[in-house]
Amino acid sequence: MPKKMIAGLGIILLSVGIVFALRRFKQPVKTAPLPLSLEKMRGPVNAPVKIEVFSDFECPACRAAIPEEQKLLTEYPGKIRIIYYHFPLSAHRLSPLAHLCAECAARQNRFWTFHDKLYAEQPSWGILANPLEVFLRFVRDEGLDLNRFSACLRDEAVRKRILDEKQYGTSLQVNSTPTFFINGERFLGSLELSQGGAARIRKILGVPGEPDKTK
Repeated sequence: MPKKMIAGLGIILLSVGIVFALRRFKQPVKTAPLPLSLEKMRGPVNAPVKIEVFSDFECPACRAAIPEEQKLLTEYPGKIRIIYYHFPLSAHRLSPLAHLCAECAARQNRFWTFHDKLYAEQPSWGILANPLEVFLRFVRDEGLDLNRFSACLRDEAVRKRILDEKQYGTSLQVNSTPTFFINGERFLGSLELSQGGAARIRKILGVPGEPDKTK
């Protein structure tokens, strides 16, 4: 990738990231479910178990929950649908840029691989003053169309989608990440997901197992 192009994209990334950070709390709170983003779903649409995930890419607890999410998908193939919602926390200064890049990756059907890279390398990019080069490497690794990606970063509708997803979470009283809703029932963090959440899934699917001790 030419250095001039990288520098230009860097300016775009930084500017839109700053704008996003300044505006993220200025949208009205939504109370109705958002139209589903198929690019940010894992599992069949008609799966009997729906797990809505409100997560922050800079959140270590969100990263720690990934193995449990993957375990559930593996343990109940075809029975679980995971839906990801952006919920960047105000305390995480790099989150706006990470979420913006991930949403633009979704527009090129690369959300989940980008999602996995962000969490896998979170300990590295999360301590940087500017993770731009890391995110650009992800763009190159995924073979994304750079022109489309650059245009996406400037698209007001993309930033609005992220804001709307966070406000949707806020309307559900989400205030920490990761927060999971399994067919409407709330579970906080990987521990609740692996215990009460797993029990909830077994109950929905009629699978015998240990009684839910969290009730």
